[in-house]
Amino acid sequence: MKILFIGHNHESNTPIIRLMGNNFPKVKMVEASESRDLMELMTVDGPFSFVVIAIDNKNIMVSELYETINETLGQRPFIFIGSPNSVKSYITSEILQRPLINFIVETPLIPDEFKKAVNASIDWVKKEEFEESILEFSRDDLHKMRLRNFYLFEQMPYDVYLELTPTQFGKVISKNKPYTQQLIQNYSRKNIKHLHLKKDEHLKFLDTSIKNLLKIYDAKLNDKKKYLYLHLKTIFFIHQFIKTLSVSDDIVKLTHLFIDSAREAVKSHESMPELLDQITANPNMTFAEHSLATAYVCETILYYMGWSADMSRDKLLLASILQDISLNNDEMIKIRSLNDPNLKMYTEEEQLDFKNHPLKAAQLSTFFSGFSDVDFILSEQHEHPTGDGFPKGMNSSGLTTISCIFILASNFVSRIAGAKKTPTIYKEIIGSMKRIYNTGNFKDPLKALEKSIKGN
Repeated sequence: MKILFIGHNHESNTPIIRLMGNNFPKVKMVEASESRDLMELMTVDGPFSFVVIAIDNKNIMVSELYETINETLGQRPFIFIGSPNSVKSYITSEILQRPLINFIVETPLIPDEFKKAVNASIDWVKKEEFEESILEFSRDDLHKMRLRNFYLFEQMPYDVYLELTPTQFGKVISKNKPYTQQLIQNYSRKNIKHLHLKKDEHLKFLDTSIKNLLKIYDAKLNDKKKYLYLHLKTIFFIHQFIKTLSVSDDIVKLTHLFIDSAREAVKSHESMPELLDQITANPNMTFAEHSLATAYVCETILYYMGWSADMSRDKLLLASILQDISLNNDEMIKIRSLNDPNLKMYTEEEQLDFKNHPLKAAQLSTFFSGFSDVDFILSEQHEHPTGDGFPKGMNSSGLTTISCIFILASNFVSRIAGAKKTPTIYKEIIGSMKRIYNTGNFKDPLKALEKSIKGN
């Protein structure tokens, strides 16, 4: 069992370390130091079962430190050790309101009081099953999930693991226990791209989640603010289910429900930029965010063009969901052309996947019963007005209007993903696109897109 120890000086730390070592030999104290970033320590050197803080240390703000550690590690027991004056000065009412997990030991240390606090902390940890373990797995036994997708959840129904070595994995999220967004941010800062679930539990997770989403749509949400979150989760699970299994009847049904709901969400928002801001708030766009933003942009283009046919909407929004289904690296959202020099930064396998992904998505769309002609839209998603696109090199004269709508929407969102956010970024992107797309069947969709951003 590891605990995080934030001490003061050698004179005050030594009695604490000695008492812990003599009475609790299985507890390993990991001491924070000024030379080591605390966030890095918590993320890399854990997992930590509880925290010991010497509050006589004038270099720390106890209340701020308490909040930071809680946000990063989740709820843990704390043992605060210090003089009566420090206790009176630094222990806040928030800390005192949680006596079952926050323990105060005054100095000079009384061994029995110290042991009582440590035993209570250990008992709480065991009861709550917060002690994160290091287990051995074969990679084939685990399913890899991109870290960014964990922002969609507040807790997971199964344990989640971080790869430490090719055979060792540390449990970093306990099943059915809330975790913080700060935890995911900290792993992201360490350039960790994936976390893992057991494969059999991942399959159960997908099946249960799809069924729960169907129930949520049937019940109809009253709070329109929650629609965006629901739509992101819907697309995420559609992607995951298809990539892991295949297209099922439930997936087709869920897709139809999403399309109807997305239409209402766009109609209920007066400002398209405001809606896009919510989706693109995070700096690194995920496949689910790219798909949802593209779907919303397609919907608003249809509205401003005066197209009301459900069939066109169905085609465009299914295409939005499936456009990147065969890609595995979210960063490729920013690549729009085989001529993009940044494409060379990826592996040969990723470059080949990018070249083939329009046709793979097109083929997959044919498994969706009740939808027609989505395959040709997807196969043309990276065509270009000048004929410089792929896979066929078609120009504006050979592209239908519905394909032009989708190409514009997807390209617009891709440019947002690669741009620095500013108050005028959407108008700037449209301004640069007008020089390229103001031709042929792109003209009317481009005008509609511009109107949706200007709001008139």
